[in-house]
Amino acid sequence: MNLEDFKSFRRVLKPSGVGSIPTHSRHFLVLFGVVLLALPSVCAGAEEIPGPSPFARAIRSATFPGWGQLTNGKSKKAVVQFTVQSYLLTRLVIESREAGESRREADRLRALDEVAFGGDISLAEAKAEDHFKRRRDLMFWWIVTGFYGALDAYVDGYLGDFDAEIDAGKSLFSNVDPVERRVEIGLRF
Repeated sequence: MNLEDFKSFRRVLKPSGVGSIPTHSRHFLVLFGVVLLALPSVCAGAEEIPGPSPFARAIRSATFPGWGQLTNGKSKKAVVQFTVQSYLLTRLVIESREAGESRREADRLRALDEVAFGGDISLAEAKAEDHFKRRRDLMFWWIVTGFYGALDAYVDGYLGDFDAEIDAGKSLFSNVDPVERRVEIGLRF
């Protein structure tokens, strides 16, 4: 593609400004889809490149929930990991907002008149404290599930195709030679 082809292609992609998605964005999405569809056929003849290290897979899973599992080829685990961590993070944000609102309500009532609204102030403070406790529990479970996801991605990345090796060779831990009538048993580390 030379410069003139690029310029003519660029003129086609000018945004129209009509509709909810600008034309430029729609063209980009179409081009992105075409590239994604063509990618497997382009890469089919390429030599297989080894994936990232198990530690890098764990870091991926800790960075974005489910990314390490996707790298390991475990899409169902990735969906579950992403869903659970997204739910916990969403609830964490909601509880934080509700705790802040309850705290502001208690402060507003205290500023108006402490004597007249005494019962309401303690109720608003108790409500805020309940939200803060739920937020703390959700934070704990979010961290635990993130740690589990990173550990799971590391273990899956380290073991690799362990099951396939056992099924394919049946010689992972032993070697049988029927001609010499000899059996070798050992462990590989």
